[in-house]
Amino acid sequence: MKIDELKDVLLLMLGWLLGLLSPAIVGFIKDRREAKIIKIALFTELREFQYRLLLLVFRIESKYGQLNPEFFKLAQSVLSGYSGINSSDTLLERIGPLLKLTSEEMATLLQYAKQQKPNSGLSLKKQFLPLLESNIAHLAKFDKILQSQLLEIRTKIGFINEAVDEAHYYFRLSFQNDISEKNYDIANNNMIETYKVCASQAREIIRIINEILNKK
Repeated sequence: MKIDELKDVLLLMLGWLLGLLSPAIVGFIKDRREAKIIKIALFTELREFQYRLLLLVFRIESKYGQLNPEFFKLAQSVLSGYSGINSSDTLLERIGPLLKLTSEEMATLLQYAKQQKPNSGLSLKKQFLPLLESNIAHLAKFDKILQSQLLEIRTKIGFINEAVDEAHYYFRLSFQNDISEKNYDIANNNMIETYKVCASQAREIIRIINEILNKK
């Protein structure tokens, strides 16, 4: 076979090969671009969600005397890097001064909070991440660690929402006219325990989101 003919054959084979590969290449580039856009949007949603969860933890733990120094470290990690739509919210005004307390002042405050006996429940709402839910099918485009973190967040949101339903049930139960004092105490204690479940799961989600955002 002459050199010119060999070149023609090679060019023909190269064109055929590129024709086969081009859809895959285009698809790969498209997936990379979509993954990047979705990730940016998800990270924005996660940051706002993290802020809302911090408020949830603060509401529960300040009311039921569960605040501890770890909470304020957690709050600092969230608020220091937050500049979203709620950056001027009252949470900053309420927590900001507390972050400046000395260890002795903090201990006194926490001890006082534990001595308080709240006599009412909280109106908790279920938590949702609409953007994450609508893009579950696209999680395969992310790395394995991010996939597992997002799925873990989704699972823990489910735990929070189950606890919210239980809290509402015990709250209604405690207001029944014929309820005995003993059963009232049981219902009230169960309600408070479900609030604590919400707070603990919210803390875990905040921690996971910190890991995600600090890696990006």
